[in-house]
Amino acid sequence: MNSIPILVLLHGTRLTGAQWTGYAERLADVAEVRTPDLPGHGRRAHQAFTLAAAVQTVESVVAAAGERPVLLAGHSLGGFVAMSYAEQHPTRLGGLALMGSATEPGGPGAGVYRLLARLWALAGPARMQRLDARVLGRLLDTRIWAAIQAEGEYFGAVDAAWSEVMRHCGSHQLRHVACPVLVLGGRWDQLHLQARRFARAAPRGTVVTVPGRGHFWPMTHPGEVATQLRRWIAAVQPRSEPHSAPT
Repeated sequence: MNSIPILVLLHGTRLTGAQWTGYAERLADVAEVRTPDLPGHGRRAHQAFTLAAAVQTVESVVAAAGERPVLLAGHSLGGFVAMSYAEQHPTRLGGLALMGSATEPGGPGAGVYRLLARLWALAGPARMQRLDARVLGRLLDTRIWAAIQAEGEYFGAVDAAWSEVMRHCGSHQLRHVACPVLVLGGRWDQLHLQARRFARAAPRGTVVTVPGRGHFWPMTHPGEVATQLRRWIAAVQPRSEPHSAPT
């Protein structure tokens, strides 16, 4: 039986699995990477976004893994979807990694999410797409940005997605998750502000905060994030010799 774990990577708002371009090659020797599109995005653009539908998307990928170990990681919106899956299946995963999704959407940090939602609404899809081309086109890894452009951006699901997150998601979802939980983010990431709170909520939570990096870190410096994921995979996977968790 193939014992290499399956690593499911969930994308952020308005994007698709294209945001993880290059990760499969970087991690090929330690994991088999899967990058599904969430409802309302990419190949599932026809499907309305709800957390229930997003969790079902993850369930289908996990079910296809059979008996193989599954690790689940998500960035931004994808992190909250990953949390929601883990809350409903607290013993199924071998590891859970949350990137840029550790600020309470319904607590003291809710203002960050309301501000983001207001900015999206005021700007509108056409203006946001132009802004992305101007800003993300300069910031992101060139290969990832090219893949995102090829797959397209999906602004229609933004309001529904973050409304769902603000109603249902938060650190409380981690209380009964049995697997190791990595809360990973950049020091400048506004959605990583309560990382320690999220890690404390999980029975086996760990925080890694990297100086000088922001919310788009997985796409601006994919090599760095892949290295962090590699360390995490080594820590959570059974080995003949013990590995230390990243600090």
